[in-house]
Amino acid sequence: MPAPSKLTRWQVGIYIHDHRTELGFSQTELAVRLGVSGATISNWERGASMPSAGEVWGLARHLKIPDEIAEFMETIAREGSSPNMEAHPRYNALGLAKAELHYNSIWKWEPLILPGIVQTRHYNSLVVQQAEGTTDEQAQFGWNFKQQRQNAIMLRPTEYRMTVIIGDSAVRHLTAMPERERREQVDYLRECNSRPGWEIRIMNQHSDLGGPFEVYVSSQSTTAGPPFVYVQIHDLSWCIEERDRVKGYHDRVKTNWPRATELEVYLDAERDLLA
Repeated sequence: MPAPSKLTRWQVGIYIHDHRTELGFSQTELAVRLGVSGATISNWERGASMPSAGEVWGLARHLKIPDEIAEFMETIAREGSSPNMEAHPRYNALGLAKAELHYNSIWKWEPLILPGIVQTRHYNSLVVQQAEGTTDEQAQFGWNFKQQRQNAIMLRPTEYRMTVIIGDSAVRHLTAMPERERREQVDYLRECNSRPGWEIRIMNQHSDLGGPFEVYVSSQSTTAGPPFVYVQIHDLSWCIEERDRVKGYHDRVKTNWPRATELEVYLDAERDLLA
């Protein structure tokens, strides 16, 4: 069985850490409940070691970890970092939701569709659902998850930098929405852009950014994992941890950043189109 990657170990550890602190348990108190040592809990949270499949369900019971997360943790305990798991879009989405709460520097590039964290419910149903051809039930499930991520980010207590570049065509597609829903989406983009640490820009010229990707850099965060890049192609997604490759993506998005147009400048120039 392949050993779990550093990022995978971080994901397991941060779920334990976050649920433990939310319930107000110390590591020692949790250790007593599970019948293990305090050092074991510390090692799990730091990613120095991993709980067994049986221990995962003990953690889930005491920490009120949702079944889906516990199943994710159990999969890691049983299978390690298998290729099938690393290419599992849902598991990666769960990991990204956690990374958005712990990494201090986040870069997102989306050329064709607005990133989920800046979408409105109507955009999800009128644009994303139509583009993906999903059922109403699937679209609602996706929206519920996006809304949870949005709310969690808004409540994040620590300082961070959220840098988002959106392709010009993604914004122009808003013209296909009814006026009221289009205005709602534009207003929400403005609201997100006005938050401390946030900046949204529009890439309305040629770039070498390629397909969508996200870069997560730990910076000074004490609870973040290793730097990584998230990339996706259709129904496949995976996380890249190799330092040189992460640096390559990071350098590319930083190089293209100055060439993108500030959101308010872009919206002012396109006010007739998006009114």
